[in-house]
Amino acid sequence: MAKHSKHQETKVIHLKDYRPDQGIEQPKVQYEYDSEAGEDFLAEGEEDQHQKREQRHLPKAVYHICLVLLAVVIGLSLWMNREYLNWDTLKEWAVLQIRGEENGDGFPVQITGANVYPRNFMCRNGSAVMLSNTAFTSINSRGAQEASIQHSLSQPILQAAGGKYLLYNQGSTGYMVISGGQTVVNSIAERDIITGCVSPQGSFALGLEGAHGASKLQVFLKDGSLQYEYPFADDYITAIAMNYDGTFGAVCTVRSEKGEMVSKVTILDFTQTEPVSQFETRSNMLLAAYWGENGVIYGVGDGALVTGKSADYQFTEFDYQGRQLTAFCLDSGRAFLSISAYEHAGASTLLAFNGNEAYGENNPVRMELSERIEAISVSGGTVGVLAGNQAVFRDYTTGMELGQADAGSDAKSLALASERKAYILGVSEVREAEIE
Repeated sequence: MAKHSKHQETKVIHLKDYRPDQGIEQPKVQYEYDSEAGEDFLAEGEEDQHQKREQRHLPKAVYHICLVLLAVVIGLSLWMNREYLNWDTLKEWAVLQIRGEENGDGFPVQITGANVYPRNFMCRNGSAVMLSNTAFTSINSRGAQEASIQHSLSQPILQAAGGKYLLYNQGSTGYMVISGGQTVVNSIAERDIITGCVSPQGSFALGLEGAHGASKLQVFLKDGSLQYEYPFADDYITAIAMNYDGTFGAVCTVRSEKGEMVSKVTILDFTQTEPVSQFETRSNMLLAAYWGENGVIYGVGDGALVTGKSADYQFTEFDYQGRQLTAFCLDSGRAFLSISAYEHAGASTLLAFNGNEAYGENNPVRMELSERIEAISVSGGTVGVLAGNQAVFRDYTTGMELGQADAGSDAKSLALASERKAYILGVSEVREAEIE
């Protein structure tokens, strides 16, 4: 065993022996400031910061300009959508916000009934709306059925404005008005119905076969009571349009004069017995009429487009130069027409009229397509066309193509749900087509 001659003592190490005095490092350099100079320095610093804050604040004029611009944007939005700003539409919107959209199984959705004419297929408030041989149906963006109302019309025609729908039996006497998914008028006309229209406020008009003349206009309040009548002794009504509040109407008629076809646009104030204005166009059958929110009045003919304004009721014509009208759409205060030099197929030209009767370099906007256009629809700043089994999307202010989507070989019509998506009407179903 190892032996220890002496007891070894334990050495204790104190950290403070290795630190500077009192454990606090002393500054190597010290500065002294004059108290008054220090106060001046701090005051100058605070003043600089105050000036910087003042510079960061926007002038009041900028805030005022921004508020004015915001008010203008909101005002324009409300004005452009004025057609839909009524009690029934707002109530329907409120219910949708509370309950939400009903969940559906998506698209495609089978058509209720055996057939839907292309003119009886449209989009309203993001929903596909159609009138078949048996029912009026509305389908939301998720493929769920919002409304389905049966009817007994043998030749049903659908007209729409601002969430109001007029259904009438062309060549017979039955008609209905639907608002908010409910039937508000269901009645029988005194004579066979030629054509009709409805205003965003719910009043509507019918063109009837005449008892003692060629035809007669009847205007009804939204509850279905008769408001106004105007007989046409020698002219046959072909189309009707009403202004936003249903106080004025534009009636298109046709007659034969010495072997020549003469069409006429008659402007009527529903509080007066005599026409406000009349305009004649020859060798031009007027097929449809429209009274836009911007006061522009259109009459779509098979040979020329008639355009006027409610400010002075002065009308002008845009001649198709012998080309055939293949499709048209009247919406957003504008007219969209397709014309072609070919009778059944071939290239076509899409024309977008901006509501200004002064036709020039920028009106109408011309868009050339290699296929025949069969249907036209509009949403926002986009016009969509059905051409060669394709849904083609274009910016209608510039004519620039935005994209294409397959519509299917059985596509009969299309209705734009947004600027990038369209509902497609097939033979037995409704489906979606969307560009990326």
